[in-house]
Amino acid sequence: MTISAQILVSDEGSVRYLTIHQPAKKNAISVAMSAQLRDEMHAALADASCRVIVLQGAESDFCAGADLDLQAVSGGFDVGEFLRTHYNPMILAMRQSNKPIIAKVRGNAVGVGCNFALACDMVFADETVRFSQIFSKIGLSTDGGGAFFMLERLGYHKAFELIAQGDIVDAPLATELRLVNRVIASEELDSYVDELAQKLANGPFLAIQGNKANLRTAMESGLAAALEQEASTQSVNFTSKDFIEGVMAFIQKRKPNWKGE
Repeated sequence: MTISAQILVSDEGSVRYLTIHQPAKKNAISVAMSAQLRDEMHAALADASCRVIVLQGAESDFCAGADLDLQAVSGGFDVGEFLRTHYNPMILAMRQSNKPIIAKVRGNAVGVGCNFALACDMVFADETVRFSQIFSKIGLSTDGGGAFFMLERLGYHKAFELIAQGDIVDAPLATELRLVNRVIASEELDSYVDELAQKLANGPFLAIQGNKANLRTAMESGLAAALEQEASTQSVNFTSKDFIEGVMAFIQKRKPNWKGE
């Protein structure tokens, strides 16, 4: 494990874990930590040996939003430039990469912490989770993609309701609203996510990446673009070693030995 400021980085096989580590402040993320998280996320996305990323918080919280420095704010901190330099490129890279990213969420995931989780491809949480676009509670609007992610999941009216009021969304409501893939018992969350991450990393990785690309194109560009993306993706898959292995395993009634090639 390496520690870069307060972002912990560790690898388990082809799975990379990025841990926001400031538990005394519920893993609120400072300016320095934001730069480190951005850099570590970009490094993980660019590293061919890393096939799956798990984003998590240390101990009992995911991320309680920004670690606000009132002295810096009162001193003329340029938040727009900060967002354009730190959060925005990281979140765009997370969505534009074909590498799967899993959020493992306990406790508070509020403000930009909520949006770090929603930027991931899958979100698994335990019963303690508390999501919130809490910005309005301190006189701010959303950042970190909150407007996009809430609209994507909830539709305009419900998204506006939760954003405008900064409501807390607990585990049952998060399940109802489909903010999470699944709520899992706290004592089982680590093993569940670990097993899933390894399954993806050791699965038909070329096809998994292609599926992320297909979904992204469908969401952003509509049916015609999605059909063309699927045709391009399938052309690559069809000539891959994994496709031959998958067909042979099916015929021979055995488990495939995926190579991600």
